[in-house]
Amino acid sequence: MNTLSEAPVVKGWCPGLYAPMQAADGWLVRVRPEFGRLTAAQALCLAQEAEQHGKGHITLTNRANLQLRGFSHEQALAFPARMQAAGLGLPDPAQEKRLALQITPLAGLDPICADDTLLCARLLKAGLLERDSLSGLPDKFGFAVEGGGICPVGALKADILLQTDRGAWRVACGAARSLPLTGPQAVQLALQLAEAFVMQNEAQRPMRNPHCGARLFAACGQGFAESADHPSAVTPPVLVGQILPTLYGMGVPLGSLTVAMLRACAHSAASGDGWLYLTPWHSIVLAGQKTQPLLHRFVTDLADPRLRVFACEGVKGCAQASVDVPALALQLAADIPVTTAVHVAGCSKGCAHPAAADVSIVAGLQSYALVRNGTAGDEPTCHESSFDAVRARVRAWAAEKTPKEG
Repeated sequence: MNTLSEAPVVKGWCPGLYAPMQAADGWLVRVRPEFGRLTAAQALCLAQEAEQHGKGHITLTNRANLQLRGFSHEQALAFPARMQAAGLGLPDPAQEKRLALQITPLAGLDPICADDTLLCARLLKAGLLERDSLSGLPDKFGFAVEGGGICPVGALKADILLQTDRGAWRVACGAARSLPLTGPQAVQLALQLAEAFVMQNEAQRPMRNPHCGARLFAACGQGFAESADHPSAVTPPVLVGQILPTLYGMGVPLGSLTVAMLRACAHSAASGDGWLYLTPWHSIVLAGQKTQPLLHRFVTDLADPRLRVFACEGVKGCAQASVDVPALALQLAADIPVTTAVHVAGCSKGCAHPAAADVSIVAGLQSYALVRNGTAGDEPTCHESSFDAVRARVRAWAAEKTPKEG
């Protein structure tokens, strides 16, 4: 059982379709829908999987993947074949592993998102599938294609990103950014940078070591611009409520879905364009809807503070946690204004929200470590011995951050 004095065990990898992970509540399995998109039929299939073989708990991750919890080892090993049949996995484990690819969730739906965003994503996917050499990339190494619009450039996090820029594309890798390119040129450069990462045997991913980006560009013989630090991600959009006519988002508190929630969402999607658009910001977008779907346990109010709290599974699902982390996070939600984001973690790894938050809290049995404007792994700003004291501290910090009226 983890305490604040114990260093968490860092596994260095995430579960994948062919790499289930053992957790405190059984085996964890994951699907990575193409571009974060599920058909209604696929969503119903996953709901059935979670109900029949797991514990009915589905997590929407910060990479727009879906994790199903509580599988037996036997069922976790049988899971990939069923997902292939549903169109949610590839037969080649090495190819499946390489497709850590995100895309602007509203590409093809948002009229001000770059028209060729989906094309670039498809070209990049094809390149990742073709290059066996990229199987040497670390498990967490990821790519993203950002077409801008309602979801601004910089909202996604990845090691190599294609980002639209005034009609052209640039490739960002760590703190380095390419010159303007066409979409196909940007795709080829992204693949070259990934191959250079493998060949150079870099110790850390660009997300962890921003300065390796410059070395990778130099290895590819490509010009680039470099900032002093890793480019700060912009504040991600809150895709909840009406986004555009016929386009509606539903918030998923803490990214936690029940079987009933996923089924209800699938049925609503079937009455629209038939797709569920998953976002890395704990929401699901439905298109072709006449009105806002009103589904139990989803959030449709932009002001709902549950949209701005983050939490891991806690003691129920992770051996490194010692308390019910989600319950603490939801209690804190009542105390925070819409301008404040709070992350509660069961250990300093901060799996649920690797980025900085206004307040990050590492919860242990005996005390709580609080970090202001940082991550769960940063040096604590202070410690509190009771949750009541934590709540008081969070309220005070939030009040300092909130602009005064008049």
